Amino acid sequence: MKRVSNNRHSRHGFTIIELLTVMSIIIILIGLLVPSLNRVRRYSMDVKQKAQFHSIAVALDLFNAEFDGYPNSDAMDDQTTPQNYCGAMKLTEALVGQDLKGFNPLSRFRRTGFGTATPTPDMPYPPTLNYPDATTYNDNIKSRKMSLQLENVNAYQIRDIYDATAGGSPALYSGFDPNTYVLCDSYNRVTNKTTGKKIGMPILYYKADPARLGHPAPTDAVADMRTRNALGQYIYNYLDNQVLIDMAMPWLSVAYVHPLASAGGTPEGVSIAGATGCPKKFYDVTRDPKVTTGDRPVRADSYILMSAGFDGEYGTKDDITNFGD
Repeated sequence: MKRVSNNRHSRHGFTIIELLTVMSIIIILIGLLVPSLNRVRRYSMDVKQKAQFHSIAVALDLFNAEFDGYPNSDAMDDQTTPQNYCGAMKLTEALVGQDLKGFNPLSRFRRTGFGTATPTPDMPYPPTLNYPDATTYNDNIKSRKMSLQLENVNAYQIRDIYDATAGGSPALYSGFDPNTYVLCDSYNRVTNKTTGKKIGMPILYYKADPARLGHPAPTDAVADMRTRNALGQYIYNYLDNQVLIDMAMPWLSVAYVHPLASAGGTPEGVSIAGATGCPKKFYDVTRDPKVTTGDRPVRADSYILMSAGFDGEYGTKDDITNFGD
């Protein structure tokens, strides 16, 4: 008769050593996979942002074809007492309208709307409507020009992005109308102050002025850059979005400015004032690397678009632009 084996001492589980070994392997795999997944995520966001810039470029070409020129990007509007209405905001008005109902061909790109004006060479027919209270203007939607469909953009008001005050500092709106819209990038670094949802940073827009002389060389002194820029000698004006840039990073409660801002320092303690401060940083970033003399910007005949990138800081290596790689 065959002997039945005794299974009372057979194993039914894992030892502690085996469990620790499996857990160690899982932790190592996670450590290897997470950075890769983060890189894939960032890459997909970069691709999405570049696609958004492509849509904006098509819309700007439509605007250029219809109105014989790209929209201006000046930091202020043209009222008797100029008001802050920078390149990022004028880009939004040109493509989707100041109130997201489409661009009105009679616009003078004023923060408060058309207003009234005397004829000028670029606006021979002065508008007489007062935005936004004119019923004729608001109701005549068919006269508006929607170069970019709203479903293809992330348009938010300044008050959705920035607090009125932060850390006891002066108002962060910096003279902007908090109801003014800007187009935002795809990186969702900002918490919408109104809805609590994640949104992006404003897209910066700089129009080239081909009638200007050129671009500062790398060896030019910062003081000379500021002087010549004030005299209108450069194709691009770094001040076009400077007030917006100086409004810092919306999610920080401490004083901080971007590397493209006028003064200050990075969290790593790197000074961005003086010789390494704006405007030098802006002109270094926008210099055409193919021109060995260093005195010509990229896209000297059109415009520059700039996203703050994944880190939300303007002027860092991860910025996405409509030029370069």
